[in-house]
Amino acid sequence: MASVDVIGKIEGSIQDGGWTATGAVFGDADRLAFYQEIEVWFDLYAGAWEAQPHRAFRGHLLPEAWRKTFLSSEAPFNAFTAQEFMKRGEIQGIYFRDVGSPANNHQINGMQLADIVEHILGKVGEYGHCNLVKGVWPEGIIDLDTDAANSTTVAEYEVKQGNFWGRLQEIADIEFYLLYVDKFNVLHYIPHPMFGASLPDPAITITSDLLLEPLDIEPRNTESAGQIRLQGATPAGLQISGKYPTEPTAGPIVHRAGYLATANTLMDTIAERMYKWENRDYRVTAVLPGAIGLMLDLLDRVAVTYTSSADGISWSSKKFWIDRISVELLANFTARTTLVMDAENA
Repeated sequence: MASVDVIGKIEGSIQDGGWTATGAVFGDADRLAFYQEIEVWFDLYAGAWEAQPHRAFRGHLLPEAWRKTFLSSEAPFNAFTAQEFMKRGEIQGIYFRDVGSPANNHQINGMQLADIVEHILGKVGEYGHCNLVKGVWPEGIIDLDTDAANSTTVAEYEVKQGNFWGRLQEIADIEFYLLYVDKFNVLHYIPHPMFGASLPDPAITITSDLLLEPLDIEPRNTESAGQIRLQGATPAGLQISGKYPTEPTAGPIVHRAGYLATANTLMDTIAERMYKWENRDYRVTAVLPGAIGLMLDLLDRVAVTYTSSADGISWSSKKFWIDRISVELLANFTARTTLVMDAENA
């Protein structure tokens, strides 16, 4: 495994599905090889240098040109977590069915959408349709974090041939789950944690003293949806539906169709996630000094205490969730962290 000499930028995004890292290796470009695993470490300065460096990123190199010169070399690199491999791959068509006594791995007793995702990827003890999962394949590079407890039960599901990552994303969209790879190559298939029964303590509290510049505050329409109504069908052709809330609030009634499930209660749960997400009140961008973003991860919970008469807000420990992290390493051992965060609406 290669390590790096200079970090350029490390960036993670829920929408992009994972993390990227850029930088360079000096003097020994032979440390780099296409597709090899690479780790990025950094030293944190907080009044004094910490005794131990921190691991900031683990991913793989994709083919990029680098150059060597006589007696020296400079090898810029671009590395990605595992989502980029899946975005470049194809999957064949697969038909899944809930069967009490399964005869093969495409028949699953008590089948949920999370089971289908796990099978496609390859859960421990079962080969899937890619060779990325540790404990299944010797060359595996990812671990799985799938939430089956809150996943939708389905009696049958057809995965059509097409882009590997795109087909996984289609499944996630059905039950309003998130699909992303964290900076240590763990693939998560989970509902947004703001909808959980218990919420974690904030990983950090942001105040004006920590900011390099004022917060960029994007107010959102808290009446984007007065009610979410979902229409779907069971595999037997029975119509099912779900809605949230029971009675409409201010805002339009949003209708969506085409869902597959076996119970109306699951449709209600999906509608609730969609309603709360659509009606969150703010999206903010915070710019912080240093590489503090490398100590955080996507979907960390953050508290913000901030007042701005220009924006008409006065927040005391208002909660947000990190959607994007960008850390750019600058000259003279300085860095700049940008966090894009969505307000909590649990």
